[in-house]
Amino acid sequence: MPKAQAALEYLLIIAMTFAIIIPTVYLFFTYSRESNIKIIDFQISSIGRNIVNTAESIYYSGENSKTVLEFNMPEGVNNVLIISNKEVVFNVTTDFGYMDIVFFSDVNITSNSCSGNICSLSPVATQGFQKLRVRSISNGKQVLIEKE
Repeated sequence: MPKAQAALEYLLIIAMTFAIIIPTVYLFFTYSRESNIKIIDFQISSIGRNIVNTAESIYYSGENSKTVLEFNMPEGVNNVLIISNKEVVFNVTTDFGYMDIVFFSDVNITSNSCSGNICSLSPVATQGFQKLRVRSISNGKQVLIEKE
């Protein structure tokens, strides 16, 4: 077998190996990144639903009802807002860009840090373990959500 033919066959084997490995690695990292974003989205959805459900439960329980929510805030949350006493909004940045995740409440909710019809829960927007105190105020007509 001539040396040139052996070298060419060796190069073809290496080229075929790279042709298989490079797309596989690309697909793996793309899938991994998308999975991470889905996990963060699921965690935020779970936290948001839990906040709204707890606020509604406290509201219907009446005056002086209270509880504490504990959760792990995922990375990428820039801010948490309460808008018009009915919407809990998470401002999130992911690899795909900026998005707002909104949860609607049937009861009036507020926080201690309000300006107009926008209340901020920004202290809980940091990544890691968080505690929120949820309690009924104003003779049971409103629910206050604050960092514990």
